[in-house]
Amino acid sequence: MGACQAFGPSPTLGGCISLLWKRWRENMTKNKDAIKNKIFYLIDFAISEQAIHKDNPYIKRYIKIAIDLSKRINFRLSPEIHQKICKNCFSIRDSKNTQIRITRKKVNKQIKKYLQYHCLFCGNIKKLCLKS
Repeated sequence: MGACQAFGPSPTLGGCISLLWKRWRENMTKNKDAIKNKIFYLIDFAISEQAIHKDNPYIKRYIKIAIDLSKRINFRLSPEIHQKICKNCFSIRDSKNTQIRITRKKVNKQIKKYLQYHCLFCGNIKKLCLKS
């Protein structure tokens, strides 16, 4: 018995493929919701572990797994999460491992203000434009 016959008789191969596609889409939406919950759980757990145990070596691993899962299901993390995490070394930014500065830059005869996050672990700099 072939794969298409397991789902019932179908007059054409196209009907079988559309049925398989429909079931795959239904399962994928359920899986995406479960993976989103897992992503948020991993990030929240890593942040709470950072508050309790500063030297836990698995915190960066939890963040990396969460970001890899979000890339796999094409899910964009919120800007608040992006501001809390260094994308280069996956460390959680806090007042002890990050310098925050306000810098100014002249662009098209206008002065723009930027919030500059400097990670002290890897030296990565993230600039965030402030609305003027």
